[in-house]
Amino acid sequence: MSDYFCIFYSIEIIYKMSVVSGYDASGAEIGGLSVGKPLTPAVAAGKVQMSLLALNKLVNIGAVGIISSGSYDISFNKWDAVANCDISLNSFRDMFVIQTDGDDINDASDNDIKFYIDPSGIPLTLSLNNSVVYSGKVAEVDALNQTLADQSLSKDYVRHLADILFNTPYGADLFINEGELLTSVNTALTQIWSSCVTDLQSISTTGTNTNLTGNLGHKYLLATAVDASGNNSLNICRELYKRLAGSVPERFANLTSLKVGDPQSGIIDPSFNNLYYLPLEAGDQILMRVVLMPSPSQNSFAGTPSENTRVQSDTRAYIIALRLT
Repeated sequence: MSDYFCIFYSIEIIYKMSVVSGYDASGAEIGGLSVGKPLTPAVAAGKVQMSLLALNKLVNIGAVGIISSGSYDISFNKWDAVANCDISLNSFRDMFVIQTDGDDINDASDNDIKFYIDPSGIPLTLSLNNSVVYSGKVAEVDALNQTLADQSLSKDYVRHLADILFNTPYGADLFINEGELLTSVNTALTQIWSSCVTDLQSISTTGTNTNLTGNLGHKYLLATAVDASGNNSLNICRELYKRLAGSVPERFANLTSLKVGDPQSGIIDPSFNNLYYLPLEAGDQILMRVVLMPSPSQNSFAGTPSENTRVQSDTRAYIIALRLT
């Protein structure tokens, strides 16, 4: 997808049940369930599908919506299903800002560029619970071979939970608290975005990340910023800039249309001129990866420690394509 720009918002999963199934970045299957690679949605010509490896979460769901969050692999080399979620372009357009004194902003070289995240542009809520599974569905038909109309991410995950417990996704009807489980998944998705907001705020102009440079309240990251592991993917704005400049440089042709005006320019950083928004457009996609796990107290109903461990350690990874509209 060389014409596209992707942003991977990360939480990782590896689908696991009686047989382990997953796909690496090249599309090769991992494990023994041959169902075809879950494909990401197509993007229209001239639009970009953006992948970003900086925001990385792992969550446990609980029947009452309890989750826990922790670090996880940010390689994004495996996923089990892909879901679509339409969001407003305005939710992201005003968040990412760059500063340069040069006139070669469409050059992929970024050594002289400052990268800002405007905290006032960070969407505090995002309706991830509206995500609909596009490919890699746990089940497409019911026990009577009728098409399953409800392919929401929450419904898909509850079917997955039934699959690892009862060896069939149709076992979802055996849950006497299916509605509670669906609510739990949706609550986990809400809390996932809240955690993402915290991550974005930490590297914003008012953030506390030790890589930030600049004056209090007007901080930015340079291209050389790296995390404790030496990974520069923490610089989310830079990752997006590099992909845009490398894939659709023509979007930077009219810098006047991208320039941040007053008073916002002075709020972001009054020390520098030439602040520009990144040219995100309707039709672009931002890809997140979300990893869901059962509640830590979920038992297998088999009653054996090994089966309980198998169920409790199971993960399922979703790429959520945030389609800018």
